Amino acid sequence: MIYLLCHGFVFSNEYWRNLVPLLDGEVVFLGDTFDRRKRCIGIGHSIGFQKLNNSGIRFDFLVGLQGFINFCGNGYALRKIREKNLNRIMEMFAKEPSKALKFFYDTCQYPDDIPEDIVGDDLIVDLLSMKKSYDHCGCPTLVIGSDHDEIVPLSILEDNFRHNKNVVIEQINGISHSLGFHKPEEVFENIKRFCR
Repeated sequence: MIYLLCHGFVFSNEYWRNLVPLLDGEVVFLGDTFDRRKRCIGIGHSIGFQKLNNSGIRFDFLVGLQGFINFCGNGYALRKIREKNLNRIMEMFAKEPSKALKFFYDTCQYPDDIPEDIVGDDLIVDLLSMKKSYDHCGCPTLVIGSDHDEIVPLSILEDNFRHNKNVVIEQINGISHSLGFHKPEEVFENIKRFCR
């Protein structure tokens, strides 16, 4: 079994350090070479889920930790608010990237230092991709959200996935936008239960 991981916006692979020891198989990261003939579970955090979903890789199961395929949502009123907030974030990153990154990490309740190898152009590409809507790849998918997530609230998960028969939405409470880091045991238990 291979676990293919992809971290979220402005995180690094360090995001996964608490979850990786629990995974009972080979762990690789998006961009690594791996044996595509083996069974594969993709686990993406936030926009990392969108990247895995759009990767063209055939997954046996796909897991989204606070992941989305349509960050701004489907309804007009919701989309208008989310696009306005996204534009404000893009302005913050353009004017004061260090301050914006610090604010983002604080909002996510993520304690690590900001990775030094973050590239400004890559951030803008990711932010622009959040304005688009993508189709679900179709494989059995578990999406886990949190009631305290200000970045990708449960309402966005419901908006994105509630009509998809291949997607199950679960909830872990008490943490913001960093479930994989702060609640790895609960995340892994949900994954094991879903992939049985």
